[in-house]
Amino acid sequence: MDDANDSAAEPPSNTVFISDFPLDPASDGTTLTLRDDRLAFPAFIDAASSCRRRGIRFRLIDQGRLTPSELEWLGQAGADIYTSDRARQALAEFVLMRKSAVRGGALVAYFHHGPLADEPAAGVVPFEALREMGLSGIDIHISDDKGERDAARLAELADDCSRGGAVFVLYRHGPLGEAQENLARRGAWIHVSNATLAGDDEVRFLCDCVDAARKAGSNVILHVDAGISASVAGEIMAKGGIVLFKTPPSDYRSPLRRVEDAAKRFRLSPRSYYLFTDFVL
Repeated sequence: MDDANDSAAEPPSNTVFISDFPLDPASDGTTLTLRDDRLAFPAFIDAASSCRRRGIRFRLIDQGRLTPSELEWLGQAGADIYTSDRARQALAEFVLMRKSAVRGGALVAYFHHGPLADEPAAGVVPFEALREMGLSGIDIHISDDKGERDAARLAELADDCSRGGAVFVLYRHGPLGEAQENLARRGAWIHVSNATLAGDDEVRFLCDCVDAARKAGSNVILHVDAGISASVAGEIMAKGGIVLFKTPPSDYRSPLRRVEDAAKRFRLSPRSYYLFTDFVL
């Protein structure tokens, strides 16, 4: 329920008032995000239904506390489910989640922490299962913060996601190279920090990756968490790249302030990042 005046009786225990929870400020108040330990299952269903009536996206962070069937019900109720290999590992659970989410007009986004391994092991989602997930329409997010990922396998996953109508997202820790440009050509979204832009050559190559990604319907997202010149940021944005400033606003007289203000006007697709845009994960 949304309004305490809906009934004079005391609300049942599963009644959820959306006003009790802060909406995500980065979404301009159009998204509510809750972990799976915040409510009981009936209350999650109530929250998802309430959000749907109000035109608010409801995002559930799956930590493995709910059963697969409960997640299916939530997907069908319109809840976007953000899961990972730290929450569960069974391919069938992910695929059933996705089928239910389609019926509810919702999405399933999966973050892969583990290796791109062939053989199943405890706590590991094998590579072929990842491919099936992409082909089934599950958005796949992956990071190379623990070390380089196999470029050929990342390209396979990007292709599978493209064929399945899913989104493939790479969080890149390190300079962009041919492997990332290849992913961009295959429609992958790529996050990278401006700390990797050591000189003009790196800036030009990032712009090449932007061109390749935009032609494939995706983009490169540059996270600015340290100083950057107005000319560099402006060049990347002029090419169509996305720049997310994490630094305090520049002085209003600075040329960079105009670039920062222009960057704020861009609305990033929620499928192009995992939950939040605060960091290169």
